[in-house]
Amino acid sequence: MEFFAGVGLIREGLSNSNWKCILANDISSDKKETYVENFGDNDFWLGDIWDIVENPNIIPNDAFLYTASFPCTDLSVAGNQAGLAGKQSGTLNALIEILNDKKKLNAAPKVVLLENVKGFLTSNKGKDIEKTIQSFSELDYFIDIIELDAINFSAQSRPRVFLIAIQEDLAEHTMRIKNSDQVLDSWWSDFNRVPTLRSNKIKNLILNNEGFNWGLLNLAFPEKSSLRLADIIDNDISDDSDLWWNEERKEHLYEQMSEPHKLDLHKMLQGTSYSYGTVYRRMRKGRSMAELRTDGFAGCLRTPKGGSSKQIVIRAGENKWSVRLLTPREYARLQGVRESFKLPSNSNKGYFAMGDAVCVPVIEYIAENILDKIYENYRKKL
Repeated sequence: MEFFAGVGLIREGLSNSNWKCILANDISSDKKETYVENFGDNDFWLGDIWDIVENPNIIPNDAFLYTASFPCTDLSVAGNQAGLAGKQSGTLNALIEILNDKKKLNAAPKVVLLENVKGFLTSNKGKDIEKTIQSFSELDYFIDIIELDAINFSAQSRPRVFLIAIQEDLAEHTMRIKNSDQVLDSWWSDFNRVPTLRSNKIKNLILNNEGFNWGLLNLAFPEKSSLRLADIIDNDISDDSDLWWNEERKEHLYEQMSEPHKLDLHKMLQGTSYSYGTVYRRMRKGRSMAELRTDGFAGCLRTPKGGSSKQIVIRAGENKWSVRLLTPREYARLQGVRESFKLPSNSNKGYFAMGDAVCVPVIEYIAENILDKIYENYRKKL
């Protein structure tokens, strides 16, 4: 069951491990169109998740896994910081109510996977994540939280938090359960074994809430991808394409750069072949600044709610440079999406489709290293 399905990139990432979606839900009709284009219309329910709370029979009772990439609007640094009290991110509360209803019917999923921005760990001074963990503990799930950055899987920096909740009877066979009564327990040694997956924020969250149901999954850090920005750039765009900015627009962008970023651009210009960098416009001390990144990675993709949120690409070398927006297809490549994935014909809808989606190779890692193994253990218990 795929909540907040968007255009289906969690489904896309799970499909290589033969996971089957029995129902998908999202409120956006635009995203439904793209979802249906790629996966068919047999299992998409368009509507507000709160309507499902009122009509829980919409959801089949035999789903093994719920996934929920719930809105980050109220949790993101770029958002309004309302946390789970916000209208959009607060829709996570609807999922909790659905889980409560399903538990009463003995039909709750064995596993729940949540995905969101790193602000989920700190919103409302950490109270939001604490409330979430408490709710899952009261539902008899055991919880592990990991942090994964798409930069290890693609050419995009996109740090995200993943919460994996497993029902108690299955958690005992798939997780290292934390026992707060055992002072000398080696649980923390396992926790610290791969520190890049679980930061001190997660450690402090556990230390401050040891009464909740905590478990550890046995994970190895993913092997880093060799993909870089140059690998995803569309080289078929001709030099006389209207996508490239005119001189006036280029110079305006240049004037928005700080001196260190201008220097980075001049270094690119000195190259004997083209190299690529990306630019985001950000407000710094009340002024719009153009920040250039030249390490071979794009910044975190966002939805185009303003001109500053669309990511710009610079191509420079041989003492010349060109500027344009990244295309929706290049966005898709940064999200690890296959070339045959159908994008909206409208560019703005394409940016929305990819800007708030998940990175497919990250989900493939979670499927292979977590979800597949949990299901295998479940099958052995039958």
